[in-house]
Amino acid sequence: MYEIKSDQTTPVNFFAGEYPVVTEAGEVKSGAEVRKRAPVIKTVDGITEATADGLADLYGIAADDSTDGGVVCYLTGEFFADALTLPEGVTAEALKPAFRKLGIFLK
Repeated sequence: MYEIKSDQTTPVNFFAGEYPVVTEAGEVKSGAEVRKRAPVIKTVDGITEATADGLADLYGIAADDSTDGGVVCYLTGEFFADALTLPEGVTAEALKPAFRKLGIFLK
């Protein structure tokens, strides 16, 4: 008759405090994909994931995966560093100073 199913979820604590959170939607660079909770940069071509070379140009953190050519980004707030989706070659410690200038604080 009815089958009992069980699911498991692994919650992720992303917000680390009560610092005001500001978001903004933007267009993703053509052909690029942005992953949820990845540090991003914004250029005239659009938003892309940050690389080790582009940390000085950080814009924010992607709130979700990019869809339909757009993505919402966190521009300020307090977040747990271990919940970030880090690009290859980038560490949370390297992001902290650049994010502080934007009003993003990693714990």
